[in-house]
Amino acid sequence: MATRTHDISVSVAPGLRGAFDGRRELSLGVPAAAGIGDVVEALLRLYPRTRQFLAGDGGEPGGLYLHVAMNEATARELSPGGGGMPGGCRLYVFALSRPPKGGRTGGEG
Repeated sequence: MATRTHDISVSVAPGLRGAFDGRRELSLGVPAAAGIGDVVEALLRLYPRTRQFLAGDGGEPGGLYLHVAMNEATARELSPGGGGMPGGCRLYVFALSRPPKGGRTGGEG
């Protein structure tokens, strides 16, 4: 029996397009039971330059790191007890700057 798949759209912010081969929009076919982790893994596999934007302890303060956002309906489907990644959903990938060490983002206390 063939695995059911859903097509999802991924909008790429301008600052990340270089890591996504210059693309502003992607379409991914994912298994119907896929979660957000599966989508991120697919993006990392298809676009290996995105790995440089993974958040982790080794990143430079002020360096960029990858974020994935979605609408409320998609988030609800991905929550425990939801149906998984809904077909036709849209995810957004963008990058934010890492906070400085110690977590302070500016200004004196």
